[in-house]
Amino acid sequence: MRHWILYIILFFSSVGFSQQNSQISQYAYSKLFYNPAVAGENSYTSITGIYRDQWSGIDGSPKSNFLSINFPTVIKRLGFGLSFQNQNIGIQTKTDISGMYAYKLNVGETTTSIGMQFSFRNFKNDFTNSSLLAIDGFDLDPSINREIYTESLFNVGIGAYFKAKRYYLGFSVPRMIRSSIDPIEFDDVSKESRHFYAAAGVEIPLSLDWTFHPQSLFKWSEQAPYDIDILALFIYRNQFHLGLNMRTGGTQQSLLESVDLLLGFKITNRIFLSMAYDFTLTDLREFENGSFELLLRYDFNNIVKPKEIENPRYFR
Repeated sequence: MRHWILYIILFFSSVGFSQQNSQISQYAYSKLFYNPAVAGENSYTSITGIYRDQWSGIDGSPKSNFLSINFPTVIKRLGFGLSFQNQNIGIQTKTDISGMYAYKLNVGETTTSIGMQFSFRNFKNDFTNSSLLAIDGFDLDPSINREIYTESLFNVGIGAYFKAKRYYLGFSVPRMIRSSIDPIEFDDVSKESRHFYAAAGVEIPLSLDWTFHPQSLFKWSEQAPYDIDILALFIYRNQFHLGLNMRTGGTQQSLLESVDLLLGFKITNRIFLSMAYDFTLTDLREFENGSFELLLRYDFNNIVKPKEIENPRYFR
């Protein structure tokens, strides 16, 4: 009996190790998912929700849901955040709940933050799923049990974040403990790899209406090649966002894994809506229809007040 079904499951469980953490094309608007030191970045609460359909058209392709709550800075020193993630890949479902804490040091117009993250993660592998197939039937292979296996684990991560008026730098390791993600019935074959992230961005005013905001995200995990996202983002009057992101991590025949188009609208001072579409450049494009991502953010009390102008003349 061939065990090809197990290799497929192992592939979907890790996708070359790099997919243990979910992929996000709109990382410029969701830095809290990668770096706990971003917690408390603003003076108001911000809630961000993301839905991502990766490699659409392939049965069992990754589908992810994200929700983050970034609370306002407390006494100009403390930041807190929460994030919830759910991802389905093949027969596996992953659920993650994380809490973030950041301590901030303000010097002039710059802020340096050191953050910690505590996370609870649950893995569920459903071997009773009707989509699973075996050439000679499952009854002839005792190594495959038609059961649902679950595994839960805790982890801790760290991050650093430096923010100035027109640029930022960040580094993080969201999960530092290499825990086994296999059920206790199996040997420790699959482990949760450490993922390293480095991010940077700068704002360049082009005119009174346009701002150029290039950003990049460097991703690396143990025993896997590194990936780099490079985003060219143009913002018109702080209302309309248009961006083009290039992601490496393709095959030897294709250096780029995808080219991603971003489009965002600031509907009101509190509501921001954006979407992204990834054009896959690897051989996988023959079997899928690209990746789609939708983001919605709500900022509490983020209302820009009109400037008060004092008239230097005295009226009598």
